[in-house]
Formats: sequence, C-alpha cells, structure tokens
Amino acid sequence: MQPLSLRLRGFRGIRDGLGLEELTLDLERLADGAGLVAIAGANGRGKSTVMDNLHPLC
Repeated sequence: MQPLSLRLRGFRGIRDGLGLEELTLDLERLADGAGLVAIAGANGRGKSTVMDNLHPLC
C-alpha cells in the first residue's frame, strides 16, 4: 500500500511548530520512482509528527 496524502489536524507538533491547525501533504507530487525523500526543518516544526503518522501506512 502506498499512501496518496496525509492530513493532520489538531496535532501539537504542527500547531506549535507551524502555527497551523491542519496540514495536508500531497504524497502524489513526489517524483516517480523516488527512493528517498527528505523531511527537513528546524527543531519543533512537526517532522516527527509527520513521520509518526506515516509509519503505520508504509
């Protein structure tokens, strides 16, 4: 199974890090055949929140 998008709503890591109540990642926009994707950002911006929520899907 390959997730197509991820929507996070009401997560503290996203709200405190980005000032957003909701974040939607469009995973279909990744380059075809991408073997590696980097999630970069300063501490406290929600990177771990994204990874924690993608883990059960991959």
